[in-house]
Amino acid sequence: MDKRIALIVGATGTLGKAITNNLISKNIQLILVAKNTDRLEKLYDDIKNKALLSPKIIPLDLNHSRSIDKLGGIIFEKYKKLDLLINCASFYPKLSPINHILPKEFYKIININIVANWQLIRAFDPLLRFSEYGRAYFFICKQKVYNDPYFSSYALSSHAIESLINSWHKETTKTNIKVSTYDPGPINSALRSSAFPGENKKIINTAKVAAKNFINFMEDSYES
Repeated sequence: MDKRIALIVGATGTLGKAITNNLISKNIQLILVAKNTDRLEKLYDDIKNKALLSPKIIPLDLNHSRSIDKLGGIIFEKYKKLDLLINCASFYPKLSPINHILPKEFYKIININIVANWQLIRAFDPLLRFSEYGRAYFFICKQKVYNDPYFSSYALSSHAIESLINSWHKETTKTNIKVSTYDPGPINSALRSSAFPGENKKIINTAKVAAKNFINFMEDSYES
């Protein structure tokens, strides 16, 4: 397969890093996006000598949605297309009653977990259409525990993302784009530990295993 152009949003997170490390040996031009510049630069330093193609890093705060439109313009100007979009980015505050969630945190949940996903669709749908095999993946969680008390921000985000992507999927069935949500299951991460502090980490997947499972799922979509 010819060189693909891939955008990984949330590349410095636990799952984002693991996915990046799975893709660096392939003929893929990686564009890595995350909020924290220092973490992006560290990720670049860690993988630059192992990558088949030198990755590009772009600091971007998803809380400022106009930045996503600018990113779409940058990628179009340089590459004229996008073959693969993977969004690993999310924001979740500490578990709390709904009436205790601070307005600032609630708006951040909406902006990063919902509005930013819509902005990514809006910005990159046209670029994915320029690809012969455009693919887009967004992560969700279907655990029943997220319907329990104090998980409102988790449930709201996951349901909203699933609704957005399912609609986009149906709208693109007659195009070259394939769109999908993916539930990686519980992952041993700082985010998971903050939500489930007493959980036995031996019974949940490492990010490395979760990333490998996702890559297998993604590669199957190219064959179907």
